[in-house]
Parts: sequence; structure tokens; C-alpha cells
Amino acid sequence: MDTAIYTLIGALGSVVITQIANYFLESKRSNNQIKLKSLDILGNQQLELKKERRVHYAKFLEAADKAMLASPHDPSLCVGEMYSALIISSEETSVEISRVFSHLKKDSIEHQSYLNAKAPLLKAMRADLQN
Repeated sequence: MDTAIYTLIGALGSVVITQIANYFLESKRSNNQIKLKSLDILGNQQLELKKERRVHYAKFLEAADKAMLASPHDPSLCVGEMYSALIISSEETSVEISRVFSHLKKDSIEHQSYLNAKAPLLKAMRADLQN
């Protein structure tokens, strides 16, 4: 009888230990799946942000060029696109966007001066899109 009890205790103990081990294994596995899903979501968000930035940056640059080439130049042509680009841009790029727009507001502006003001903006935009 004593042997049967020891055998039963041993069997139940091994079942309990197996269940505890399975619990910890499944817990770890589910945590890893959650982390993987979070990384996947973050990657998709970053990709979408880059796509949106590319679109809004291109629209702003096009509108700014039109404003520069208008006779007389009219900075109001790019205000809507500027706001869209500012909302989605990084801090460095938003400073450069504002600088280019301030440059457009000047009464007399030369093409070369405008291009010189736009160069740091293009560099900042490229950095946003490559990161």
C-alpha cells in the first residue's frame, strides 16, 4: 500500500510540475508574440508616416515654387500645404519650412536666394524620409 501511495504522489507531482512548466512556457510565448505584434504595428506606423510626409512635403515644395514663380509672388498659394507639412514634419523640418515660408513673404526675392533658403529644407526632408 505504501508503494502505491508513493507512486500516486509521484505521478501527481509530475503532472503538477508539468502543468506549471507549461504555464510559464505559454506565458513567455504569449509575451513574445505581443512584443512581435507591437514591433510590427510600430513598423507599419513608421512606414505610413514616411508615406504621408513624402506626399505633404512634395505638395508644399510644389506650392512654394508656384508661389515664388507667380508674378507678383504670392506666398498665400502655399499656406494650406505649409500647414499640412508642418503638422506631419519633425521639429527640424518644421523650422526649415517656416524659414522658407518667411523667405517667400519678403517683397523682393531673387530665385537664387530662394533656392539657397530651400536647400536646408530639402536636406531636412530627406533626413525625415530616410530615418
